[in-house]
Amino acid sequence: MRHVVLALSVALSLGLGWPGEARAWELFRSENPDVAEGNELVAAGNPQAAIEAYDRAARALPSEPAVHLDRGIALLEAGQFDAAREALRIATEPPASAEIRGAAFYDLGLAFYRQGDAAAQGEEHEEAQRLFREAADAFRSSLRQQPGNRDAGWNLELALRRIQEQREEQEQQEQQEQQDQQDQQEQQDQQDQQDQQDQQDQQQDQQDQQQEQQDQQQDQQQDQQDQQQDQQDQQDQQEGEEPSEGEEQSQEGEPNEQQPQDSRDPQQQEGEGAEGTPEDSEQEGQDAQSTGSDDRALPPDMSRVLDALEDGEESLERARARARGSRDSRRVLQDW
Repeated sequence: MRHVVLALSVALSLGLGWPGEARAWELFRSENPDVAEGNELVAAGNPQAAIEAYDRAARALPSEPAVHLDRGIALLEAGQFDAAREALRIATEPPASAEIRGAAFYDLGLAFYRQGDAAAQGEEHEEAQRLFREAADAFRSSLRQQPGNRDAGWNLELALRRIQEQREEQEQQEQQEQQDQQDQQEQQDQQDQQDQQDQQDQQQDQQDQQQEQQDQQQDQQQDQQDQQQDQQDQQDQQEGEEPSEGEEQSQEGEPNEQQPQDSRDPQQQEGEGAEGTPEDSEQEGQDAQSTGSDDRALPPDMSRVLDALEDGEESLERARARARGSRDSRRVLQDW
């Protein structure tokens, strides 16, 4: 004897402003105990345990859309949205009745809507728009199967509003990202300019240091040259003040023109003494005093010649004789 499964399902909304919550089959008359157990567990608020009972029922009745619908609702209540969508899609396909297909599309829209809301909270605006569009399509399909379902119409309106909100938030997010990128680029440009300026300043400081070192080296070289020049000047001055050995010998060998020559021949001195007069001696003494007082005065011989010109011919002859004696005299050098 074959077991016949009869099922009725009603999805009710829990409140305005939020997509209506799906509920498990309220009435499920079946000779399958797993389906009955799953219904009791969903009603008791234990969807996870109900999933296990519905899994056993689905393995026993794989082609029964109502079992997949119940299983999808339990998965949806447990928060397993991807698995719930797979089960609900099976329930939307023929040979399911319009009532079961309408309920399956409605709960499928809820699964997409909940996932879209989670993506919106995570600021995944593009993904949220995609999920809300999927939810809106599911609610439309539910209305086609059950045109009078006001909950499906209300949830469709909510899904469309959320799509527009997410689009606007996405645009704002993109603008903010562009502004952030622009600000970041400006900051980067400013940082690059600052780094370039710092590099230029560093190079200028290095050049200034090098120039300062060169100036110091030049100053040191100049100081050394000045010191060498001062030493050379001092050496030249010392050499100019101290006569050399040859000059000392030449000075010893040359007679002093400002001093009278005493190294005359004794005969000449005697003859000169015989020819001289007391007046001449007195005159010679005066000439010697005038010669000592003035370095620029004439030599004694020349002075006597001039005096002789004044005294007459006789005095002139005596002066000439003395002059010849002075020229002929030579200083005797030591030869030992």
